[in-house]
Amino acid sequence: MTETVGKESFNSKGFRTAKLLGTSPSTFTLMQGTPAYEEARKGFWSQEQADCTPYCIRQPKNAQGVAEVLSVLEETGCPFAIKSGGHGRSQGESSISAGVLIDLKYLNNIQLSEDKRTCRVGPGCTWAEVYGQLNPAGLTVIGGRASTVGVGGFCISGGISFFSNRHGWALDNVLSFEVVLSGGIMLQASPSSHPDLYKALRGGGANFGIVTDLELAVYPYEGIWGGGVSWAWEHGDAIIDTFIEYGEDNVGNADAAAILGTVNYQGQWIWYAELEHLKPTPPEKRSVLGRFLKIPSLLDATGPTSQIERTDSIVSHYPTGCHNGYWTFCTQVDKRILKYFMETWREEVDPLLDIDGIDKAALADVNFVSQNIVDAMSRNGGNALGLAGKGPFLLFLMESLWMETAQSERDVYSGYGATAKDFLALVSDKYDPKSIFQHQRGAGWHLHGSILGPVDGQGANSTKA
Repeated sequence: MTETVGKESFNSKGFRTAKLLGTSPSTFTLMQGTPAYEEARKGFWSQEQADCTPYCIRQPKNAQGVAEVLSVLEETGCPFAIKSGGHGRSQGESSISAGVLIDLKYLNNIQLSEDKRTCRVGPGCTWAEVYGQLNPAGLTVIGGRASTVGVGGFCISGGISFFSNRHGWALDNVLSFEVVLSGGIMLQASPSSHPDLYKALRGGGANFGIVTDLELAVYPYEGIWGGGVSWAWEHGDAIIDTFIEYGEDNVGNADAAAILGTVNYQGQWIWYAELEHLKPTPPEKRSVLGRFLKIPSLLDATGPTSQIERTDSIVSHYPTGCHNGYWTFCTQVDKRILKYFMETWREEVDPLLDIDGIDKAALADVNFVSQNIVDAMSRNGGNALGLAGKGPFLLFLMESLWMETAQSERDVYSGYGATAKDFLALVSDKYDPKSIFQHQRGAGWHLHGSILGPVDGQGANSTKA
């Protein structure tokens, strides 16, 4: 691949094209209308993101390349977006039309330390690539449950893992970040170096800089037993009771993972769960997972498997090229709420399933964020989520998929609580004093405003929440 050099000119928004496209040994530049540009646009899961048409796509080869690109963008005032794995659901999460896309695909190093306790991973890697290198050596990291998800966005936003009941979320297992700030400044953020930035990056998203390398904690890996199980609707009470028992058993669930959901299968509403035992053997019948298997099932696809096989299987449920919605909320642990949520989802969604182009499965699910996970949020000075010490809770997910564009603005950080959001604002002011990552980063969740970036290149929505 060679670099594309632009001629000295101005585009319709007044940004200097030559500056945006200038030559650099540290960056590839992909132009609209070229095969390489179109191929790069295929690297998104959601159709909303794939439909975006950046002015150009810059693909840095290393951190220095990121610094150079960011410096030019800051100088020209051109909006930009940052893409790691491209698995976000909404237009604007890691894509842009009125601006430049920074694609981190070549920051894909995976380097295991000599003592095999840590691993340096580039944000352009997918979890399939990371597991593929570590699992054969009997090792793993706290990463995604879907193999095609990118490392970067996952680790700075949350990161639920099969291993979370044992080790916490992904963001609490990042030991240090290499990050490029506005002005092209590169630094390391860790518990001992810029600890405030380190904390903010663990849950604060791309509001402070561009992460170019992550040092992850490494753990032993023995293999996995697991798979999907489904039950008739009539078993709802027993299933919910078992799910709550699983989540509250902070000793027994350390080697277990479960996602509980409801789905429409061939016109019938059923209960569904993804179960994982973090060993290659079936769970004991009296264990928290064994209790699920005692409930009469419609389908039991569990068995010996691997981390890669399980993450590939979950990806297979989510085809690329769809439009989609993805909504979440959290509550205290309460059977009544969980049951009401599932029943209400069924009642409200059922009339919509006859619309052409609407995915008939209409999945809704819930994760139990156990006390083990919450306790891990205090590790290394705590993360940015504002949840440490607040006890276990339920995390509900509502998912819908549709194919037709015709059937197709929020501020996420207020949900962290006032104290946590004020902390993120202070770190943003300190490390990004010009607010480049608030007003010029035209895509992704912003501290003040919606997820939608600038439509016409005029800067991100800065309306106060």
